[in-house]
Amino acid sequence: MGLITRSEMRSYMECDGVLCEIGEGFTDLTENKNPKEYARQYIHESTERTDLVGFAPSITYAFDVYDADMVQKKLLDLTTGEAVGEDAVVSVVTAFLFKKGSAEGRVPAMRRSYTVCPAKLGSGTDALICSGTLKACGDAVSGELDTEKLCFIEA
Repeated sequence: MGLITRSEMRSYMECDGVLCEIGEGFTDLTENKNPKEYARQYIHESTERTDLVGFAPSITYAFDVYDADMVQKKLLDLTTGEAVGEDAVVSVVTAFLFKKGSAEGRVPAMRRSYTVCPAKLGSGTDALICSGTLKACGDAVSGELDTEKLCFIEA
């Protein structure tokens, strides 16, 4: 039994039709499942019951801005341009390198569209820092990431 490290869960954002790794300069990329519950208590019960009825996934992010990173450029452009609607939607693929795929060079992954909700720009005094939340914009699509060609293959 070995410890799974954070670097074994990788995320990629589609930038101009190419998957670009989300990593350089990022200090936070945390997925929050945000479960939706239906709770009620019936008249003959002394304890409330709860069912899980859905999710509202989101990813909080923060990064030190570097001028040559494609993912950061995209997020920074959406932030400074105050993009809204479809213009604020990005596609993210999350790959689980610690799991085995169906073939050599493939790992399980999921792709989902997210709306970019910027929060802060300029916090800190050393580096320019950008932060916000990516909020799910539809269901995830299961599949695999081809780690050699760096492409998502839908299941």
